[in-house]
Amino acid sequence: MPRAFACALWRACMKEQLMEKYKYRTEFPALMDEGAPKHEVLQDQYDFLCDLWHNPGNRGSSIFGNLCFRRKGSTKMIDKFFPLHGEVTFDRILQRYDRHKFDQYFSPNVYARPRRLAACVVMTRLGWCDVDEADPFAFDPKPSFVWQTSPGRTQALWRWDRPHSAAQASAFSKALAYRHGGDKGGSAANKLLRLPGSFNHKPVYDKPFIPLLHFEPQLITKRPKLLTKGNETHVAEPKALEMNPHGHDRISVWKKYRPKLKVTTGHLLRHNTAQAPDRSRRIFSIIAGLHEVGASIDEIAGAVWTSPYFRDKYGDDLDALETEVSRIIARVEAAQ
Repeated sequence: MPRAFACALWRACMKEQLMEKYKYRTEFPALMDEGAPKHEVLQDQYDFLCDLWHNPGNRGSSIFGNLCFRRKGSTKMIDKFFPLHGEVTFDRILQRYDRHKFDQYFSPNVYARPRRLAACVVMTRLGWCDVDEADPFAFDPKPSFVWQTSPGRTQALWRWDRPHSAAQASAFSKALAYRHGGDKGGSAANKLLRLPGSFNHKPVYDKPFIPLLHFEPQLITKRPKLLTKGNETHVAEPKALEMNPHGHDRISVWKKYRPKLKVTTGHLLRHNTAQAPDRSRRIFSIIAGLHEVGASIDEIAGAVWTSPYFRDKYGDDLDALETEVSRIIARVEAAQ
């Protein structure tokens, strides 16, 4: 056996053993303490992500983790994918995109290809929710992880005792949000969440620390009851639509369809700054409103791409645009 290949195999085996060890971690103290030393925060962020991304069912296959960063004061999202086999070195990425200079995000799920599309998500043991202002401990079942993203707002993850398809995991996540007051627009399998231990650099806040508030290592055997057709169930992932967001600008789209648009949709299209905190609801209103009056996919994509509600939430993330437009159009059509 060639020496280089043997060394690579040995490193891969050692990494698998490390990933097995992360599976049994029970605490991440540096993610709960704003004053923790930098090296301890980086280590606990790394361990936290390894704990989530470890999945024996995907061992041996090529899978990718995803981190995203946004420099404070910017809307540009920086996507970073890395393989989760062999030598996993995303700790260097966390160090490069320092939490004091960048908003740090992660995808709780992993991908068969290095592109953040729901269709690329592999089997997952996780459920997820933007809890927002609801009580995370009133959810049934209770979450495995809870962290605070801004004053009074939290996000949460559930670790199931067995893996599910991306569509099924998304359906469980949707049921959690609808039944308990979370963000109803956040159940897509390629969802991004803020990384515990980082900071929220939005100008409206005073750079709050994002602490991990709760961690329960016990896997969850209970599942939320899925929604029925009457209260928004839609288990299948929507078909990804082809779109060009650069061919139409928001104001020209508004002018073209102004006579047919609802007043609220027209107002949202004319806003140059986000004037309400619930960005997901406003994005939904814009997409649904334009679709209902017959706007083309490219016109909708162009209008949403420069909307302050989309930019404030996703920056210049084309994958997020494709996902939101495809998901919302599919939901509107299913309800008709």
